[in-house]
Amino acid sequence: MKRCNHSQHQELDGSIMTRWFTYVLSLASTTAAEAQNSVAPGRWLFRFDNHNVIQSRQAAAVCQYFIEDDEDEMIDDVLLSCFNCMQRRWLIDGFECVGLPLNQPLVE
Repeated sequence: MKRCNHSQHQELDGSIMTRWFTYVLSLASTTAAEAQNSVAPGRWLFRFDNHNVIQSRQAAAVCQYFIEDDEDEMIDDVLLSCFNCMQRRWLIDGFECVGLPLNQPLVE
């Protein structure tokens, strides 16, 4: 299974994922590290609900940040799915991806 190597992807901004994720600026204050690196704080939110396995699989198929989660954390029968990614953080009405770059995408 493919594993993420962040050092290879630091120049990417996550724009390829805007079909499946929305970049939302965070209301939280910017940390010192974010200010030093000129990173706009934000979150990548999945555009679909927690039951849309088709979109989750399509997104994971093109995502360079996918990391296979522990088997007991997986909920999709197909391995390559955002629902089975270690970078996924569940929310009440969906999930966010903490693996995508935290800078604002160049294309929305």
